[in-house]
Amino acid sequence: MRAEHHAFVDGDAGRCGAILRHVGSRSLRTRTVFRMGEDAPVYLVDHVVEHDGDVRRWTRFTYYSPVSQSRHSGTRDADGTVRVDGMVAPELSDAVGAYGEHLVVAQMLAGDEQTVSYVQFDEGEPREGAQRADLQRCGPEVTELLDGSTVDAERIQLVVGGRATNAHWSVDGVVVKSDWCGAWSFLVDDLDALCAGLDAELVARIREFAAP
Repeated sequence: MRAEHHAFVDGDAGRCGAILRHVGSRSLRTRTVFRMGEDAPVYLVDHVVEHDGDVRRWTRFTYYSPVSQSRHSGTRDADGTVRVDGMVAPELSDAVGAYGEHLVVAQMLAGDEQTVSYVQFDEGEPREGAQRADLQRCGPEVTELLDGSTVDAERIQLVVGGRATNAHWSVDGVVVKSDWCGAWSFLVDDLDALCAGLDAELVARIREFAAP
C-alpha cells in the first residue's frame, strides 16, 4: 500500500485541507478533507474503490460524507451488472466513478496513450447517470508548485461531457499538482508539512487517515 498526500488549496481560503490516498494493487482509499474559512464546517468524504488491477473494471465502491450524511455503495459483477444502494443501475455498467480518475491518470502516464476515453459517474450522486470522459495529454509546460518554485511538467486535461474540468501536472510520471475546477492540490511528501497551519480538527482527520 502506497500513501500519497496532497495539500488542498482554495483561491480564497488558501491552504485549507488535504487529499489523502492509500493506493494498493487492487484498491484505492481516498479521504478529502478541508474547511473553507474559519466559520465553515469541515468537509469530509471517505471513498473506497476495489478493482481487478484496472479501475475501469471496478468491483465495489463505498462513498461516505458524514457532514451531509450522504452514503452510497455499489458493486459490479463479472458480467457488468452494477448495483448501487441495492438497486440495479444498468446506466453505470461501463462507467467508472470520479474518484477512480486518479488511477486512470496513473495508468495513462505509465503508458504511451495520448488520449484515454471512458464513461464517468459521480459516486456522491450515482443516480444522476454517467457522462463521457476524455483524458488528454497536452504536452509540457511551466507550472508553479506550492512553495512558489516552478517546474516543467506534463499537463493532463480531463474533459467531461465536452467541457474541460480537472487538470493534472506530472513530473516523471507522478502527479505533483491538480486543478479541481478552481481549487488546487499539491503533492507533499512530509506529513508534518502537510498539517502545518491547519486547525486541530483538520489535523486530527488527516493523521487519523494517514496512520499506518
